[in-house]
Amino acid sequence: MWDKIKSYFKVYESEETKAVFEQNEYAANRLAVMVEVACACILAASWLLNLAGIFTISSHIMNVLAIQGFIELAVPISLYIVFKGRKRWLKYVLVISLLLVCTRLFSVLNHNVILIMVLPVLLSGRYFSKGFTVIVSILSVLMLAAASLSTVFYGVLDLNFFPSPADGVTVVFKDGLRATLISLGFDTSAAEARIMLHGFLPRLLVFTIIAFISVFIAKHGHHMVLEQAKISSESANAKAELNTANQIQNSMVPTVFPPFPDRKEFDVYASMVTAKEVGGDFYDFFMVDDDHLALVIADVSGKGVPAALYMMATKILISDRTLMGGSPAEILSFVNKRICKKNTAEMFVTVWLGILNLKTGKIIASNAGHEYPAVCRNGGEYEVLKDNHSFVVGGYESTKYKNYEFTLKKGDTLFLYTDGIPEATNSAEEQFGMDRMVDSLNNDSSASPEETLSNMKNDVEGFVNGAVRFDDYTMLCLRYNGEDISDGAE
Repeated sequence: MWDKIKSYFKVYESEETKAVFEQNEYAANRLAVMVEVACACILAASWLLNLAGIFTISSHIMNVLAIQGFIELAVPISLYIVFKGRKRWLKYVLVISLLLVCTRLFSVLNHNVILIMVLPVLLSGRYFSKGFTVIVSILSVLMLAAASLSTVFYGVLDLNFFPSPADGVTVVFKDGLRATLISLGFDTSAAEARIMLHGFLPRLLVFTIIAFISVFIAKHGHHMVLEQAKISSESANAKAELNTANQIQNSMVPTVFPPFPDRKEFDVYASMVTAKEVGGDFYDFFMVDDDHLALVIADVSGKGVPAALYMMATKILISDRTLMGGSPAEILSFVNKRICKKNTAEMFVTVWLGILNLKTGKIIASNAGHEYPAVCRNGGEYEVLKDNHSFVVGGYESTKYKNYEFTLKKGDTLFLYTDGIPEATNSAEEQFGMDRMVDSLNNDSSASPEETLSNMKNDVEGFVNGAVRFDDYTMLCLRYNGEDISDGAE
């Protein structure tokens, strides 16, 4: 039994939550001081009203009560100022002194100011310590009983608790009090009992309910802090893991530019922006042999970690199979069959894969449900190259993929992208669209690959204008310089 009692009053704190509870108690101390200052104002007003004759309590008794109340308020307020409210033990001094002052106010004022007595209990719940609130509640009940009894001797008796006279009479207990009560037909020995029965006990019931509510607030406030600390810790861990996943994902794609400083036949630049910490878009470019460069851009269905895992698996399959040789259609057919065999998540990926012959500029490509590429002829403007689409990778194992060819001449530029560019949406639910994308490219069609991607990013973000981004967007731009530049290099 004793262990259960100790467990009930124990405050559970960890190193993670200690600072949170301390800050909460410091804030509650500040609130307690504000309440005490308000009570001091009420006490001062009561004193002045009594001096003016509005309250008919004995001046001697009122002076003693007021002075005691001001002393009880001065001590905790002074301690609060000295320690700047930064001591956790201050709550005992502040709330208990407030309880004493509220008792004096309850004795001085009419019984109907029961709210005065519940202030300390309500305030104690703000500290999120159910044991502390229980202690304050018990003390408040004792003080409430004492104040009710003391009112009989020197306070104001509200006869509205009695069945008659019907409209109530306020009687001040002075020398002629006993005779007055007898003349009204009340037995003086029963009057005090009636006061307790019709005044104190009903209010005690209300007070008990308020005390239970305060304990509930304290208990669940404490649990809320612990739960929030747990959630914050888990969230921090999850964020750290996502940051690590983001680093791993970024390491899977080329991020050093220029990637092949000794190769002058082409310039290439790429970027990837994810809607979440990790995403499903990816790009890749790598030398298949001395004369061929592979270009890949893809978009996995879905977002977040599942898409990122799917993305990495697909990228590895594509790059490994490409290095083994074969046409883009053969490579995508192989990758598709491998993915379909164990595609329990039923995800898919759109892929554009092209292999550039660095000597001739000819590109053999295959499009698995991806966006059309855009090509800018030297000195001209960008145009969308509407190629023949095949079905997405990961859809059906029997899907047949087709090759198609086109040739880049010296100075021509190829722009590849994912659907996050044309489908970027602003706050008016309007999409960026293909027309705006082509216009953005042609605003400076002679720009370098890096400048082209920077311009496009600025135009897209300016169009979106801070609206929530729901999709990743990835871009790859390659300018073909031709073999003669390589021959003339030192």
